[in-house]
Amino acid sequence: MKKITNIFIITLSLVLFQNCEEDQFESNLSYVTFGDSTYSTGVDIGGVQDFDVTVYTTKNVEADTSFSIIVIDSISNAAAGSYVVPASVSIPAGSNSGTFTVTLSDVNLGIGINKLVLNFDNVDSAFASGNNTTIEYIQNCAEVQGTLDLSFDQWGSEVSWEILDSEGGLVLDGGGYSDGTPATDSINITLCSSRSYTITFFDSYGDGWGTDPAYTLTIGGEVKATGNGDLGGTNGGTGEISITIPFDTN
Repeated sequence: MKKITNIFIITLSLVLFQNCEEDQFESNLSYVTFGDSTYSTGVDIGGVQDFDVTVYTTKNVEADTSFSIIVIDSISNAAAGSYVVPASVSIPAGSNSGTFTVTLSDVNLGIGINKLVLNFDNVDSAFASGNNTTIEYIQNCAEVQGTLDLSFDQWGSEVSWEILDSEGGLVLDGGGYSDGTPATDSINITLCSSRSYTITFFDSYGDGWGTDPAYTLTIGGEVKATGNGDLGGTNGGTGEISITIPFDTN
């Protein structure tokens, strides 16, 4: 019985010692991380906006401490020229938080979401770096509603269309309709007012749609594009034909 008791005491001591070591190891770690994993904001047309991001360390720093900030280009898709990120952020002595400001501007923004992914670089060996943070931002706009009405022959699978913004970004697209009988489709569209776009209609076979009108684009009650199914000419089944029509939402 005494032998069993001694074994139990030794085992318990080892467990307590290991736990103490783990606690001591964890207590010596200090992380630097962003306040949130994702931020979202918008930039007014032609405008500039300052956006603040807070960073934290797990402990108060003893002296003023700076951390370098980098943009991870491989997973960012933010428009070139639309952001300015400072080289570093500073946490003052006796504190565990600091703030840096990212300047966002309406340069090449287009319609889509811009994702700016940030992290820390060359972190001091006393710290471990947390996860990335992502700033998602769009160009703010006043919305305008519209419809795209299509009418096509029995070869609906050959029909497709797309709307691009002035920067060439894809805003909306559609296609791949069913074959068999002539058909129609009406698509509700939301765009930004006072913008320039293009809409392109495609026929993959090259013989046109065979209807008139084949398409009518109406924005804010005004017809912006309408036409018959020849799409500006036919290739008689020798390859895709298309027609691109610029329009604005003024």
